[in-house]
Amino acid sequence: MGSQKVEKELGMFRAFFKEGNRRELKGLFRKLILTMSIILCIFEVWLGAIGSMDLYQYTTVFYPLLLTAAFLQFSSTKRVKGQQPTWLDIIMASLSLGIGIYFLLNIDLYLKRIPLFTPLTPLELAVGIATVLLTLEATRRTLGFTLTSVVLVILAYVSFGQHIQGAYSHRPIDFNHFLDDMVFTVNGIFGTPLGVAATYVFLFVLFGAFFTAAGGGDFFFRLAATISGRRVGGPAKITVITSGMFGMISGSPTSDVLTTGSINIPTMKKMGYSPIFAGGVESAASTGGSILPPIMGSAAFLMAEYAGISYGAIVIAATIPAILYYLGIFLQVHFRSIKQNMPTLKEEEIPKVKDVIKDGWMYLVPLVFLVIGIMNGMTASLAAVLATAIVLVCSWLKPGYRIGFKKLILIFEEVIERMVPVTMACAAAGMLIDGIMLTGLSSKFGTLIFSLTTGSLFFTLMATAVLCIILGMGMPVSSAYILTAVLAAPLLINMNIPVMNAHLFIVYYSCLSAITPPVAVAAFAAASIAQADPVKIGLNACKLAIVAFILPFMFVYDPGILLQGNLWDIASSIVLSVIAVIAIAAAVEGWYKSRMNMIEQVVLFAGGLLLIVPGMFSHVIGLLITVTVISLNRIKAKKIMNQLLLEKKTDDVDVMEA
Repeated sequence: MGSQKVEKELGMFRAFFKEGNRRELKGLFRKLILTMSIILCIFEVWLGAIGSMDLYQYTTVFYPLLLTAAFLQFSSTKRVKGQQPTWLDIIMASLSLGIGIYFLLNIDLYLKRIPLFTPLTPLELAVGIATVLLTLEATRRTLGFTLTSVVLVILAYVSFGQHIQGAYSHRPIDFNHFLDDMVFTVNGIFGTPLGVAATYVFLFVLFGAFFTAAGGGDFFFRLAATISGRRVGGPAKITVITSGMFGMISGSPTSDVLTTGSINIPTMKKMGYSPIFAGGVESAASTGGSILPPIMGSAAFLMAEYAGISYGAIVIAATIPAILYYLGIFLQVHFRSIKQNMPTLKEEEIPKVKDVIKDGWMYLVPLVFLVIGIMNGMTASLAAVLATAIVLVCSWLKPGYRIGFKKLILIFEEVIERMVPVTMACAAAGMLIDGIMLTGLSSKFGTLIFSLTTGSLFFTLMATAVLCIILGMGMPVSSAYILTAVLAAPLLINMNIPVMNAHLFIVYYSCLSAITPPVAVAAFAAASIAQADPVKIGLNACKLAIVAFILPFMFVYDPGILLQGNLWDIASSIVLSVIAVIAIAAAVEGWYKSRMNMIEQVVLFAGGLLLIVPGMFSHVIGLLITVTVISLNRIKAKKIMNQLLLEKKTDDVDVMEA
């Protein structure tokens, strides 16, 4: 009995360190969620289109509603069964809603108030403490203990860091000072990350939900089938295209895997691909959606705000690297499919291009509008609102996908469900930023990295990449980006790396953390569908996306692929980068026109790397190596083909003579 009791207590303890279950609410609580969804979506559309509010004002409207939804939609632990909130959940949700009402009634006071000069009242202390504690608990429930533990460590450092001896000590920070800065200013919870979630991210998630409900996802699948269905490895290539397109809309690797992967992974397995490879393709392609223009993901919106760069400029700079990312995956899938002699789709399964375009041309209109609008200086929020309106109109041109009132409400509900984890990640990121800024940890951390890497640019970039991946383990992309940007971006910029290049470097590695074992959230999502080992799927996804791990170094050392510099620099950078991607993909898969041995693979991989190393000498050597190995491989393939033809002729003659 004693051992059973201990085991039960240990089970409850372990459950606390994991996120809760998402509930399927019914009855009164679902009606409450639907009501909040309608209110919040109308407010967001108004704010994005014509509204004008202070950052603190609209985040104090937005956040308490999502915080309330978090406690109603997520159980405290996975051990809690049932679809209805417990009394504890209801109390926490009520407190969250109460905080929202408090700020709504007193917002004028806080917009005029001078922080730190006016002492906090007992009621303000209670509101501040409740906001911090509820944020920590909601973060744990929705995202697990990884991000929550990082926040707790920072808060502990704020509280006790003055007792540390040496360079990492900081001045004493009064509790009232901390709470005032964290809750009643835009430096903490209600800061820039939450502001991004409440504007750009929310409106693009809304656009994605409308686009999918209107049949845009089905259009992508059919369009991809027409492009790649007739080629070797068609199903896997369709996965690369559809997951990239859908990931661009959703902005979340995990949700993209669960959405497109439910169709793509079983199809690939049916055609003969191993479950690990199928899951790897889906994970790698879905992860790239977060860096694929014109929409990209939440990290790009955060970058626009935090780095002070226009979103249009980020979209332009990120275009060529995104193309190279998907070119690398596509080529590896192609080479693997030829090597394993994978089949194509059946002719009856492939729609005709003209039929697909004729039936779904209207789905291209909102995407084209987004690109043109953003490129012409329209704010991303307004572009998203207008593009969503265009999707709504387009849905009425498709009888089976018309968005009426009932479907509209369900879309609003879906948006709130998808926004809860993102919002909690951004609120937690706000707490991290405030803790880091209050203690001066960013400059101390930069000094530490600089001393460990002895001032070397390459090793500093390596340290930053590793930091992004470590922080991204179990964290959303947005949190991994903002934390690394605060800690490492100033150091990179001080090493004369342009602001765009430094922040885009961090965005890339923050996204890649979704497929990097041991905690690869996209790979774990794919594993649930593929029924395979998530670590092996993650390793396979990293192999398929190996170009993506090299790309950030490419645009730091050779900014031409970010379309920076003169026309010759840009053109030569793009051409050499494409050749390098072909060489690296062929080397990793051990195939170009015929099978390669290990020496050929290593030499070709080295040639591909030399093509992206700065300097005329390395480019010439790399080009010579690449052309030589590929030419020899083509000659070998031709010899093999001639030998097969000769054997076939000999067999035919023997048959005739017999």
